[in-house]
Amino acid sequence: MLAPGQMTDTTTEASRAAKRQRLGILSGAIMALGASLSFAAARAGILGGLLPVDLIFARFIVAGLIMLPVLLRFGITDLAGIGWRRGLVLTALGGAPFALLQTGGYGYAPLAHGAVIAPSTVTIVSTIGAALFLRERLSRNHLIGAAVVLGGIVLIGWDGLVQPAGERAWLGDLLFFGSSILWACFTLLLRHWRVPALRATAVVSVLSCLVSTPAYLLWAGSAHLAALPIGTLALQGLIQGGLQGAITMVAYGQAVVLLGVSRAVLFPATVPALSVLVGIPVVGEIPSPLQIGGLALVTLGLLTTVGMFRRLGLR
Repeated sequence: MLAPGQMTDTTTEASRAAKRQRLGILSGAIMALGASLSFAAARAGILGGLLPVDLIFARFIVAGLIMLPVLLRFGITDLAGIGWRRGLVLTALGGAPFALLQTGGYGYAPLAHGAVIAPSTVTIVSTIGAALFLRERLSRNHLIGAAVVLGGIVLIGWDGLVQPAGERAWLGDLLFFGSSILWACFTLLLRHWRVPALRATAVVSVLSCLVSTPAYLLWAGSAHLAALPIGTLALQGLIQGGLQGAITMVAYGQAVVLLGVSRAVLFPATVPALSVLVGIPVVGEIPSPLQIGGLALVTLGLLTTVGMFRRLGLR
């Protein structure tokens, strides 16, 4: 039997754990919504005449400028206390190289391939890695929910998967797979090293800006940059850099810290489903019945994994 003091300590600890989980779910939801908005905006930007490399340039130059004061505040000599070795590794995994692989895939494979391959790979690899290397416990609800989420992702991209994709679609699929492996490793190391989300985002954003900006200017040249629609490019900079490159990165890092890898990675897996909804007003794309069914499955799987039905007293 527990003494009164022990009961109080247990109740306090349970209350703190519940608060951490609520904050983690909120962070994951912010990440998923922000990424979906930026994803839909990116499609609109490409339809408006931008190239994928233009979006990467806009993303990191804005994110780098936003996060530079944060990095200076925490200390640039040791990369905000993270250290140069870890900072460079995190940047290689979650910064410009990841973005180049991800956007480069769309030059060879359809959008639906990326919408299925990327989140599925990240979810599977991160979940297995969390169980094997981080010793995170995977409950039955967690595994069932993850399986339902993956089924929903396949339904969302099914129409595109069964359509002819071109002779070089396999190359785009490899790029999607490679970018997903990088992101899964970024997620696992973020948790393993216990790196604060804000510091990690500052380091990745600034270092990616320093690498991608001169590389883009050398590749594109001043003539290409001058010919771009400046208003569209500036808007993409705010969305891809401010929303996606800064806010959603911080929110995702916070979700990883608070929820653990195996649960946090399910929020990026909902991005294709949310993008379907966001794409209706942004680019005028109406979801098919299969996509609507996939959206319902993704939502059901996520709610199962985070234990929402258990809190409501449902089996």
